[in-house]
Amino acid sequence: MVSIIDFCVCLRRPSKEGGFDITIGNPPYISAPTQIASPELNEQRQRIMGCKKYKSLYEKWDLFVPFIELGLQLLCPNGVFSMIVPYPLTNQKYGKKLRKMIIEEYRLLEIADLNGTKIFENATVSNCIPFVQNSSPKGELRITQIYADKTFRKVLNKSPETLKQDEKKYVWNLTSEKRDGNRYTDMNVLGDFCYISVGMVINADEKKAKGVFKKKDLICDIYDDIHCRKYIEAKDIDKYQVKRIRYLEWNTERCPDKLRRPTFRELYDCPKLIMNCLGNINATIDVEEHFLHNHSIYCAILWKDLKGVNNKSISSSIKKFCKYTRTEMEALSSEVDLLYLLGVLNSSMAGKLLADQRDGDYHIYLEHIRNQPIPLTTSKQQEEIAQLVRIIMDKTHDGKDSVTKQQKVSQIVPTLYT
Repeated sequence: MVSIIDFCVCLRRPSKEGGFDITIGNPPYISAPTQIASPELNEQRQRIMGCKKYKSLYEKWDLFVPFIELGLQLLCPNGVFSMIVPYPLTNQKYGKKLRKMIIEEYRLLEIADLNGTKIFENATVSNCIPFVQNSSPKGELRITQIYADKTFRKVLNKSPETLKQDEKKYVWNLTSEKRDGNRYTDMNVLGDFCYISVGMVINADEKKAKGVFKKKDLICDIYDDIHCRKYIEAKDIDKYQVKRIRYLEWNTERCPDKLRRPTFRELYDCPKLIMNCLGNINATIDVEEHFLHNHSIYCAILWKDLKGVNNKSISSSIKKFCKYTRTEMEALSSEVDLLYLLGVLNSSMAGKLLADQRDGDYHIYLEHIRNQPIPLTTSKQQEEIAQLVRIIMDKTHDGKDSVTKQQKVSQIVPTLYT
């Protein structure tokens, strides 16, 4: 028998008798923020958690996580499960319990690695296909790759133990490369120096102004008395530059007070680094423009520049993610230059460290930015990077080639990690 899992089944417990020989499917790809932002999806999320039948749920779990567990529950002895799922199954924090459960309670037969191959036209995330048997863990698993012409090639065999990149996060490494996301565990991370935040969600708040306005109603290409704040999105920035500026309605009845997620005003009034959240890191700096930006951009503000600013977002971030006290981080942040941090984040070394954290995922999550290792070097070493960054930004602003200087930064930065 074959079971194709339907969305509504996720709330029902499969029968303890019998089971299916094969369970296949394409589960919904709905992230935790998207679920929580929708009243209907959030109600469903609460019901899934409330039924206490899915032990794989962890932190900000994506909706595909309980679907996978349900597919495994539906199997008969020796039955086989397979679904095409987001690649983050292999490496994201919210999938830790699910990965651990699959390795320790089932036999993982194969993983088809579709990273870099576009399967769904409008998808922004890579995929993989796990094949899992409802039997005791034993033997090696096979890792295959699929190419653009849809042909498969066997890549390598791995034991469940060598599949794990690290014990703490249970990340799966589908390559033959040795990857270690913890190679700089004794080094400071960006979150030690900066408060990291996502930008505002520029849609009407569901409770205060449901359906009253949309994002496009608030944005204008031309400055006027209403659209009076400079506004950017991730598509408007690149390494070391802002390519396009528009203007956002501000200090009106509806904006920012009736936005779905307005964040806090000081976030945009301090010197900060701004960067994208998809693909490779593209970062630039905002010192004087005080750009407003939406949730497609992350910003990093030195802790010392937020001294005296207190709110729930900052308190929660410190409590959940920081190993130092706020006073200690304010002191640490006084020892780094934003231009130095910008050079490090835009270097090829930062790209390699990001790959350690996220493997093949296309998304850059806040935890990736927050946990980027940053060498706390001497003022002289920082100034060398900062001076190169100034030259790069001047050349970029004037439309001149800055590749040589960017390569120089990428040559220097790795030496700071030794």
